[in-house]
Amino acid sequence: MDTLLLAVEPSRLTLAAAEDDAPQARLNERLSGYDAELLAIVERLTMEARAGHPNGPLFWSEISGDFMGRLVDSHMSSPARPSRGVIGTPALRQIRDYISAHLAEPIEVAALAGLAGRSPFHFTRAFARSVGMTPHRYVVHLRLQAAVARIREGRTRLADIAAETGFSDQSHLSRWIRRVHGVAPSDIGL
Repeated sequence: MDTLLLAVEPSRLTLAAAEDDAPQARLNERLSGYDAELLAIVERLTMEARAGHPNGPLFWSEISGDFMGRLVDSHMSSPARPSRGVIGTPALRQIRDYISAHLAEPIEVAALAGLAGRSPFHFTRAFARSVGMTPHRYVVHLRLQAAVARIREGRTRLADIAAETGFSDQSHLSRWIRRVHGVAPSDIGL
């Protein structure tokens, strides 16, 4: 197999680390080494891409998630002391819990900033540094995760799911699903 170079966007690694409660994690620098499991995942991704994605975007997302999980679990470490201007793990956990509890409601940056004990301006910058995306994008990320989980359960209409997860309407939810997952909402449950 040809050598495969992977460019991993640092903000995506930071988000993956934040989802696993390790927001200050950093990719370890290595000059050499071999990770058979990570290589096997990369080979699966490569074969899927070369074959034109025959298993669909959800398969690709799942395998990509396996790659990120392995990378975070095996090749990242936390610094000895937190960086300046970032939000700590307890505050991030509290923010995530607050967003999850208020998905259907409008969520203001000021409310999230209050949870972290910062001004909205400083919070937005520190949050983006800590998680790799803006607070708004993170709220959409959590809303989309909840919506996809509800769609997969198959118990509710799409319009109801959109309302329960804070999207303005069914169309708004559908656009986000297509943008992020590349499929129609009806294909999510497959």
